[in-house]
Amino acid sequence: MNIKQQQWRPFHSYLRGLAIICGLYLCCRDDHVLGSESLDLNVQRDGEGDNIFPPLQNSSSEPLVQYGSEAAMPSSDARRQRFFLFRLFQRWKIWRTRKSKSKSKTNRKRDQVKERTAAFTLKMNEKLEEARRLLLDRMAAVSFNLINSEHDAAMNNCSTFFESDGDDDDITPQSDLSLPNRSIYVVTTAALPWRTGTAVNPLLRAAYLSRRAKSINNAGNTTTSNVSEAVLLDKSSCGANSTESEAKPMKQYVTIVIPWLELEEDRLELYGPNHNFANSHEQEAYIRDWLKNDASLPDEADPIHGLRILFYPARYHSALKSIFAMGDICAVIRNQTTDGDLANAVCILEEPEHLNWYRAPGEGWTKVFDYVVGVVHTNYIEYASTQFHGLWTAPAIQVMSSAMIRAYCHKVIKLSGVLPTYAPEKEAIENVHGVRAEFIREGLRRASLSSMNCDTIPLDEQAEDQIYYIGKILWAKGFDFMLELEEFYRECTGVYFKVDIIGGGPDLDDIKRAFHGRRNSNTTQTVKKSETDDLLLREFLAKKLQSIKSSSIEFDIPKSFYELRRKPIPANFLGPVDHATLGKKYKIFVNPSISEVLCTATFEALAMGKFAIIPVHESNKFFLKFANCLGYRNKWEFAANLRWALTHEPEPITPELANDFTWEAATDRLIRSAAITRREARLRAILGTAKLDERIAYFHHELGKGTKGDALRKFLGGGPIANQVRYEMAKQGLIEEDSESEGNTNKFKTSSFVQAIKTSFGSGNAQGCFISVMFVLQRKDITYAASYRAGLVDTTSYSPSLQLRDAVLKLESRYAHNSRISVDIF
Repeated sequence: MNIKQQQWRPFHSYLRGLAIICGLYLCCRDDHVLGSESLDLNVQRDGEGDNIFPPLQNSSSEPLVQYGSEAAMPSSDARRQRFFLFRLFQRWKIWRTRKSKSKSKTNRKRDQVKERTAAFTLKMNEKLEEARRLLLDRMAAVSFNLINSEHDAAMNNCSTFFESDGDDDDITPQSDLSLPNRSIYVVTTAALPWRTGTAVNPLLRAAYLSRRAKSINNAGNTTTSNVSEAVLLDKSSCGANSTESEAKPMKQYVTIVIPWLELEEDRLELYGPNHNFANSHEQEAYIRDWLKNDASLPDEADPIHGLRILFYPARYHSALKSIFAMGDICAVIRNQTTDGDLANAVCILEEPEHLNWYRAPGEGWTKVFDYVVGVVHTNYIEYASTQFHGLWTAPAIQVMSSAMIRAYCHKVIKLSGVLPTYAPEKEAIENVHGVRAEFIREGLRRASLSSMNCDTIPLDEQAEDQIYYIGKILWAKGFDFMLELEEFYRECTGVYFKVDIIGGGPDLDDIKRAFHGRRNSNTTQTVKKSETDDLLLREFLAKKLQSIKSSSIEFDIPKSFYELRRKPIPANFLGPVDHATLGKKYKIFVNPSISEVLCTATFEALAMGKFAIIPVHESNKFFLKFANCLGYRNKWEFAANLRWALTHEPEPITPELANDFTWEAATDRLIRSAAITRREARLRAILGTAKLDERIAYFHHELGKGTKGDALRKFLGGGPIANQVRYEMAKQGLIEEDSESEGNTNKFKTSSFVQAIKTSFGSGNAQGCFISVMFVLQRKDITYAASYRAGLVDTTSYSPSLQLRDAVLKLESRYAHNSRISVDIF
């Protein structure tokens, strides 16, 4: 039935009902049409005179119908009307019968179509499932030879994880970092002089691991539990008294692998003009000097017997504010390793997700090293969710980070529980950081000078050098919370608390105006001399860039409503300094941030015996066990804690408590957290996630190969580090890394413009010719300029130092006499 028939169906029903009513009306309008006298129920037979049926009678014993000839017969009109009703009823009955048959036939056809469709769908689903299984089987067969060596810690054939004579709580030999004769490589994403957490903490971790490795390999068999391992340790500890050539008591067991920024503009932007190293050897000397003098580790700073330092080529991604490797780091480690044997080595990846997002195609970390531990420092998902694009980038970063950690790590250590879940069966939450010895010495000095007889001191909120904050000046560090706490404290006490804010960052000017107000902010406030040189360079570069751009009118729009305040908050912005130099000045450290994973500045302040007022949060869970840590859940608790800290002295730290702050204790926590017990290895084998991790590593390797890998990295925001394959081919001499720009330059050289210049001035005398060619290369806010005298210098053999080789014109040596030409290329 189509749509039009469905629309007219109610009207047809109405007409049928109207016809029936009219027929009944015609039959019942008078007595002579349909009455008692018109009903002749007399049944007679031909040839019979009398009726054999008695007449019907009512209750009054009178016959209801009279029989006989005297009864009146129905008229011809009545018979015609009765015949009309009979025909109408018959047609209606036939129509109903046909309609029911048609409807049943339609339903039967519809059911047949449904059955055929269901059968076809089921058959196609079976075929698709069979094709999918066949595809997966073929993929597994193709990738078997490539991924069979990608092994999980629980599935390593070289380890005795499932020995019957071992206890479930015993540590597997593969994951035991305290065994002798094991090389450890610490790979990180930053290096000094960039004072960031991923540069300082991995360096100190590697230095103290080097000290621990020396004590394990040279002091005896105190950390070994196996007889054969003790024998090997005795052989290695013999040193000079042993005649065996394979004994190496002075071997460098720990190596830190750090980035070397190849481009000069990257080093200038990140390290500043004061630390523009000409090569990696100068940077290594700077790092070893810092270890010797600032970290008080002279033995580990020794280049022969101390910590070994390797560099891998890298570039700075200014948009992401991060350093990424160029090329395969594993290949760099293999090429620069003297013994060449990494089968029993341990690799500690600082920020494993960061190291593998844009990595070049090559061998996986678990293929090169026997055991890989990942230490997660940064909550990139939290930072991405605060941006306008965080709605889609935060889930993407979560998926990519989980995949990279699963594929390239046997064990993952999260510094705090604020980090998301990456691989539940591999994770451990532990603070594996420590503080430098100078912070602990300051804490012990304060403890020796503290007077236990005086519990309270006079209250003075406006006193100098009481409250401070140190760290990066970013809104994400909780400065909006600090402003709210200032306002609430003023509501409770009538005055703001005075605070010194130490550090630098991109939001410094905005935050300074938020504290001081637009009227009272002084953007020309003097800073330290170490920062002045950097500011002068930036101002010079900004002026150069501004001269190129067209002038425009700029409006100073408020960045936050805090700038509209009339009464300024007493906050001093002192610029970046080393936290260790502030040991004797302040006694209260305030940090309202909840976006960090583990705040190193809080750890350092507690080690120096100061109060630390921090929010009760998962990232601060490790610090809340100390007596001088004052946690708050709301503004009332913050005001009460600050009031109490201003009128009391911190609790002196004891030598036993000071041990928790040391890097020796952090190294113990690292070795304990990185270990895998036999019970845990057995549970991993039951889960069967090793094959999933192997397939992730395989597909990540395949996606990063060739030009499609460079295109994919560029699409995902790789920027200057997207062309990993092109970079590797350029190192091998197969292509030139700047081949695209080379093609454009050749095209310009052979253009009609250059040919016209050559033909116009090719007939003159070359003596006295002076041709100046000016090139300007603008890259990352730095403008380079170089001039060449084509008539006096052979430009074809001259090699410019500022990567302007592709921009040099091959001009002829003969030009018109006393002609002066200036060619500018932008």
